Amino acid sequence: MTPTPDRTRVLIVDDHAVVREGLERIMAKCADLEVVGTASSGEEALDLAAALAPDLVLLDLSLPGMHGLDVLGALQKLSRAPRVVVLTVHDDDDIVLGAVRGGAQGYVLKNATRDELIAAVRRVAAGGQAFDEVVVRALLRGDQREVLCSLLTARELDILRLVAGGQTNKEIAAALFISADTVKGHLETVYRKLGVSDRAHAVAVAIRNGLVA
Repeated sequence: MTPTPDRTRVLIVDDHAVVREGLERIMAKCADLEVVGTASSGEEALDLAAALAPDLVLLDLSLPGMHGLDVLGALQKLSRAPRVVVLTVHDDDDIVLGAVRGGAQGYVLKNATRDELIAAVRRVAAGGQAFDEVVVRALLRGDQREVLCSLLTARELDILRLVAGGQTNKEIAAALFISADTVKGHLETVYRKLGVSDRAHAVAVAIRNGLVA
């Protein structure tokens, strides 16, 4: 099949053949996604990533040979580093936070639905982030300033700090030369990423993690 420029080129990495085949079938139904290769080990994944230069790697963490987190780190060092969505069964804090620190732009558990997975892949392919609630819960269980900073964009951090300073959406908009609706949209994204529902809780998380005084 001739590659289509507007397709996201995906490399699937999982040690189970049935999972790889299932993911390929799912991706095949999406006109904007193209599976360019599959790998069953970390070493094979790195070889294919270097040869094929995929836009995105869908990465399992339980792999023979190299651990998935080591593969993630090695992918970041490629001359054309792909974006990475981790697809795994692991939900313990150390692995979750290790993946975020290692450069993953997405973290999805294998109990996700097909639609949730595809939405995560598309969001990350478009330059965004897609993190399961386990990432947020891991952050909220302790002081995780480094990881929290990686979850939020520079603009989102700026807005969060201004919110903590007591400024209204209108005042923030004037300070940053954007519209109040844009501020509202950024705040909704911040709430979702932090797993909170309002300004007060967002500020509380930011203060606890040292993002604001």
